[in-house]
Amino acid sequence: MRKRIIPALLALLFTLFAGCGAEPIPAEVPAATPFPAPEGLRVAVASDLHLDPLNTEKGEGATAVQYSLELADALLWDVRQQGAEILLLTGDLVNGGKAVRHELLAEKLRQAEAEGLSVYVLPGNHDLGPATQSEFAAWYADFGYSEAYSRDKTSLSYCVKRDGLLLLMLDTGGYGGAAIDLTAPTEHEDAFLSDSTLHWAEARLAEAEQEGLRVLCAGHYNLLPEIARQPGSGFYIENGARLAELLRQYRVPLYLSGHMHLRAVYEDEGLTELLTEFLLSYPSGYSVLDLTEEGIRFSPRRIDVDAWAAQAGETDPVLLDFARWQQEGLRDYAVSNVAFMAEKNHLSRRESRDAAAFFYAVMDAYWDGRLAERRAEIESMPGCEPFFRAAEGYAYGWWLRDLLDTAVPEVGGFWLSWNGGNS
Repeated sequence: MRKRIIPALLALLFTLFAGCGAEPIPAEVPAATPFPAPEGLRVAVASDLHLDPLNTEKGEGATAVQYSLELADALLWDVRQQGAEILLLTGDLVNGGKAVRHELLAEKLRQAEAEGLSVYVLPGNHDLGPATQSEFAAWYADFGYSEAYSRDKTSLSYCVKRDGLLLLMLDTGGYGGAAIDLTAPTEHEDAFLSDSTLHWAEARLAEAEQEGLRVLCAGHYNLLPEIARQPGSGFYIENGARLAELLRQYRVPLYLSGHMHLRAVYEDEGLTELLTEFLLSYPSGYSVLDLTEEGIRFSPRRIDVDAWAAQAGETDPVLLDFARWQQEGLRDYAVSNVAFMAEKNHLSRRESRDAAAFFYAVMDAYWDGRLAERRAEIESMPGCEPFFRAAEGYAYGWWLRDLLDTAVPEVGGFWLSWNGGNS
């Protein structure tokens, strides 16, 4: 597996899509088929829900943000449909740390647990302030904090033991000193793991090694991307390098994160990181892990919002045909951004259409996990050269070039042994 490097701005570029009737480009909607039966323990991982109960106005121009409540319900339903026993939510649960948002999500999670799903949560940088650490732990007591066999006294990190597994859930901070009330507030400008938290984590890893437990480690912020090693970038964790070395020392093969709003896979010196995408952006997906005695199988999953809406009795036509709505939004996103770039770097009408079709094909294949296998086909499209000519001087140019040059098949699924080997 090659190391994936994605520029920092990529996290900002890929936001929210809505269908708006642009010039037609073929937009094939993939079928959402059920997963095969679980191999071993099935764990679902979702990130960056950004639940926003006040931002629900539907209608023309709506984006997936307006459907955050419905997408949360669809996620919880789809996870159960795929046979997952555990759901890990790796931060940015709500869009700002107001009590009403957390309480609403906690009620949804409580219902999911009543139906047999075990949910464990972590805070992200959007989850606290005005909320404090203590308030967060109280709201989500039923989703990790009361079940924890050990909690770090100075952060919202905790550990759970179950099914021969140690879940090491790490609070990577990033939410500002005013929210910190479990220890003295800090003036950290970046996310951080304190020395005391790392000592606590090392003690838990040593115990797991002695007891023969497998370990899954999760946090909100990223560890292995190049941008995550640059202070002030918005992705950097102070002491992150020490955490990575600690995970390698105890042969933890996989670290789970979100924050960057992209699905991506990184590998560095035996440690693999899996980033799970932003729930409110195309394609509204999550990660599925099958944990067996031999290793971990990762598969991406697009939420079947259409099926959830039908069984829930929804009448909104967007929800009932959500996959097509998002796919058409992705197409329109390609068309509008090529048109914007072509205002400066002129293209003919035919070139603009071809460039937009190329842009759409790259993004669609990337999110479908097939960019590596389709690279030669896509680069031979007539819109490739006009696109990069139009994108001269724009971030989209180096973004798509980076995607094409470094696309790895692992974003579409991989197998990882417990000792770190993959295939």
